[in-house]
Amino acid sequence: MPKPGVTLPSHGLWKLLGKEDLDIIDAAAYKILHDVGVFIDDEELLKMVEKMGGSVNYEKKLVTEIPEHVVKENVKKAPRNFILAGRDPEWDIVIEGPGRKQFWAPESGATDHIGWDETKKTFYRRRASSKDTLYGAKIVDGIDEFDHNIYLYDAAEEGQQGLPSELNKMNAMLQGTTKWAGHLCTTVSDIKEHDYVARLGAEVAGGAEELRKRPLFWTVYNYIGTLQLNRFNSWLFRAAIKHHFPIMPAVTAAAPLQGPAMAAGNTAISHAGVLFMIALQQFYNPGTAAVANNIVFSMDPKTGRGSAFPAHGLLGSCAMNQLWHELYGLPTSQYGGVFASSLDQQAFSLSSWMALQTVLGTDMIFIQCGTEAFDPALIPICAEIARGGKHLMSTFHQISPTPENLALDVIKEVGAKGEKWMTHKYNLSRLNMFAPPFCLDTHAFDDWLKGGAPSWVYVRCREKLKELEKHEPEPLPKDVVERMNVIVKEGNEKLKVE
Repeated sequence: MPKPGVTLPSHGLWKLLGKEDLDIIDAAAYKILHDVGVFIDDEELLKMVEKMGGSVNYEKKLVTEIPEHVVKENVKKAPRNFILAGRDPEWDIVIEGPGRKQFWAPESGATDHIGWDETKKTFYRRRASSKDTLYGAKIVDGIDEFDHNIYLYDAAEEGQQGLPSELNKMNAMLQGTTKWAGHLCTTVSDIKEHDYVARLGAEVAGGAEELRKRPLFWTVYNYIGTLQLNRFNSWLFRAAIKHHFPIMPAVTAAAPLQGPAMAAGNTAISHAGVLFMIALQQFYNPGTAAVANNIVFSMDPKTGRGSAFPAHGLLGSCAMNQLWHELYGLPTSQYGGVFASSLDQQAFSLSSWMALQTVLGTDMIFIQCGTEAFDPALIPICAEIARGGKHLMSTFHQISPTPENLALDVIKEVGAKGEKWMTHKYNLSRLNMFAPPFCLDTHAFDDWLKGGAPSWVYVRCREKLKELEKHEPEPLPKDVVERMNVIVKEGNEKLKVE
């Protein structure tokens, strides 16, 4: 049996809209695809869309009149059941249909590393590299609260040197974790970079065909703006079709700057974009895994950054989750976070956001944190949030008013004073209903003061981090690593941008 995931309850998950409302938003999305369309900054991808039936204006790089029946026919080809593979099969992510199991991991993609100088008692900031990617992957690999792995640091230093950052980053991820390795994102180097990444994955999986059967990562898309795929998103999509990579598309129409101020309209845009991407993928690669991202993006118009209480995004996320689960029967994913700098603000906002994703039944929850700079103390913070969410869902059944859960005979036996509850066999056999925290400080107030009143996010989490840093994942075979290093060396030499 695979280790990851917690089984979701068959009832009791939170829903926002009724079937009629979902149908209205769904119909609006198809109208947007027909009347507004999608901007695509890549001629080859435009040609591919034209074959699917869209009307293409090559001068404006615009696809419109995308037939509703074609989109629906192709989205139906997306599988409900599939595996996202760990290189250790015990860590396979097994998707058994929408809203059946829930999987957790932290995510950032920060270009900078935030560190704490113990001697000077000050923070420092530096550009992140693939070494930082490897560092984060190893820590996440050793935390059972995380069901899979995703890069926490972008290989920005390699990118600044003109090297293919996605290649270097994925090399670090595949060597740094035995879990599913997460996101392959857009490149600013050359479309050929994704061919090198495919070769890396094939080395680890045991061949290109095995990588197709057991994908070690997927490709992630953010429409930049409202409904536009830039050149780099287009390259990634063409590579995904070429190599049969799974996809996870999202639309980041950042309301109110680049999207409607009302959540219904912005949700229709996001839904339209995801429908388009999954339909196009299935047109060329029927049966390849696809997971809809339920994000509906919003910004603070005063700062241009994410807001602390994004009701717009929360409501849209709920609606997107329902649309894909109930109308299309496909799993959903979500990366939502906060554009705060302080760890305590991030912990507060992430906890609020992830609690909602938990009760929505989102299939894959990515705890998006760190923004442009990542402090590794966020890793135990995210582990605490994941433990809480997984504990809630794994013990959800206890609220069902069954005779066993109500325990009326036991209540009568123990009596009104309740003196024997702690030693009663009924409670002793169910102590797993009360899981301990991951690293929260639960000392009494006076003891906490005597210990110097340490901050959880800035002191306790850093102490926990030192323990977590000791983990080393099971290494790949030496000959596989050697061949991977050859691939990266060749890619760095041939794709380097001067």
